[in-house]
Amino acid sequence: MNLSVNRFLRVQLIAGLALGALAAQADQQADQDQQADQDGEAAVAECLAELGLEVVSAAPSPIAGLFEVEVQDGAYLYVQGGDCRHLIAGDLYERRGEQLIGLTHAKRTAKQRARLKKAMAQVADDDPIVFAPSDRRAAIWVFTDPDCGYCRKMHAQMNDYHALGIEVRYLAFPRAGVNSLTYDKMVSAWCAEDPRAALTALKSGERIPSRTCPNPVAKQHAIAQEVGISGTPAIVLEDGTVLPGFVPADALAAHLGL
Repeated sequence: MNLSVNRFLRVQLIAGLALGALAAQADQQADQDQQADQDGEAAVAECLAELGLEVVSAAPSPIAGLFEVEVQDGAYLYVQGGDCRHLIAGDLYERRGEQLIGLTHAKRTAKQRARLKKAMAQVADDDPIVFAPSDRRAAIWVFTDPDCGYCRKMHAQMNDYHALGIEVRYLAFPRAGVNSLTYDKMVSAWCAEDPRAALTALKSGERIPSRTCPNPVAKQHAIAQEVGISGTPAIVLEDGTVLPGFVPADALAAHLGL
């Protein structure tokens, strides 16, 4: 009986040692793979720098031997590791059953949302000009320009947004820049005794008294440029999704899940 117990214990010990060795081997291999990836990423960044491209991020792609690289302007490249001899510019797709999944688009969208959420965190509660419904169910930020036709169209339908419980928080984005007449108009609106009435008047084509005061117009313009917004209206949802252009109330409610 004792012999059987001893044999069992020896088998257990040997099995434990074997499993430990395998785990150590796996850890060592993982460390080697991680180091190889880091070396490859560094080599890719170096050879792309020789081409005048600044690398934002680099990581192994789902295709063996290719690195997925985001460069400074937001474009994605798929680069052969080592000497960057071959480069592919464009989006990578993956077939899943009968569907094509845009892997690059998903990554780009996720990064844009993260950047926007971070940027929007810079907006103080009293920075926007807010048009609030009596029963708020959702809120959006809208980068706007009072001289923009579709901004005026959107503003004219404010009652429709409010009827669906959508709060509209306007942020200034004078498309002509911070040294423009539109910028001066927006400063005057933000500095008015009643900013909502002043902005509504501007969007109706009316003139308002010229005013100045400490205001967030230039900061909001800079935030828009920082996250790549170039036109108005630009609607930003609370999850960081951007909807460019005018979106009617019903369609916007669908985006918001209302």
